[in-house]
Amino acid sequence: MQKELTYLLFCGLYVWVLSGCSSPIKHKAEVPPISVRTMVIGAQEEGVAYTRYVGSVEAIQETPLSLQSAGRVTEVNVQEGSAVSSGQVLLRIDNTQAVNALRSAEAACCQAEDGYTRAQQVYAKGAITEQQMVEIESKRTQAQALYEVAKQQVEECELKAPCKGVVSGLDIQIGQTIVPGVPLMKLLDLSAYAVRFTVPEGEISSLSIGQKGTVECTTMDTILTCTITDKGIQANPLAHTYDVKARITGGQKILRPGMVCKVKMSNEYSVGSSERSAIIIPAHCILLKPEGPTVWVKENGEAVRRAVTVGGYQAEGVLITTGLQAGDSLITEGYQKLYMGCKVICDL
Repeated sequence: MQKELTYLLFCGLYVWVLSGCSSPIKHKAEVPPISVRTMVIGAQEEGVAYTRYVGSVEAIQETPLSLQSAGRVTEVNVQEGSAVSSGQVLLRIDNTQAVNALRSAEAACCQAEDGYTRAQQVYAKGAITEQQMVEIESKRTQAQALYEVAKQQVEECELKAPCKGVVSGLDIQIGQTIVPGVPLMKLLDLSAYAVRFTVPEGEISSLSIGQKGTVECTTMDTILTCTITDKGIQANPLAHTYDVKARITGGQKILRPGMVCKVKMSNEYSVGSSERSAIIIPAHCILLKPEGPTVWVKENGEAVRRAVTVGGYQAEGVLITTGLQAGDSLITEGYQKLYMGCKVICDL
């Protein structure tokens, strides 16, 4: 009995000692970091922003050529890509009817001229009246005019190059019947090149004649300068874009019409003394708040909301003049769940 009491006493003492030595430890639950995606900010050149477009290279001048007379093609003297000189005959059409009409007009003109010469002799003797002499002279003038028209029709049976250039768009075969006024080919002036690109209607006002930019062809690493020479005044009704043409400086040996290229046009803007750089960020990163536009940035592993100043809009994003600087980690995705000071991790 005494042993049982001793055992129970020992067990109770052991339990009491254990309960006295142990104390509950409360652990605070840690909030897992929020997954985001970031981009490192890069600075634009101070005072200058750029808009980028996709364009195509073309000859500095393209002259469509056509005939004013209908007829069957009897001779084609050039091929696609042929270099021609001013006045060179490019093609001919059947001129049989035109030549016959010229001969008839020439005979009528000679007859009228002879009649006028005889009438002058008779008029000098007083054998015909002045009115009759005027009528004879009028017929002479009409015959001369018809002769000139017939001569012009014969000349129009030949298509001559108005200037030197390179033939393009030729799709004419001997025996084919052509229609007056329909372009038969184009004559390209390849002494210089231009780039044509389309600009959205919201950006056309930011471009002007004489504005400088650069051109980079996708098939080569060469970068050339360009200057805007033509600016469309009427938008495409479907795409709501305007055509812009810029003359390219140099590149005659490497450029060809139809090459696809990237065009970057510079836009100057005013930057204050405290605004050392200009940043372009994606438009969707701007959050409009009552106090102004803000963005989320990552600082020391935490999300921080930062006020920014919008300086304008470019083709590739929004221009930020204050609030961001080169090297900042801008949060571009996942910012919808953020709050000030929360932990973030870049694993999107």
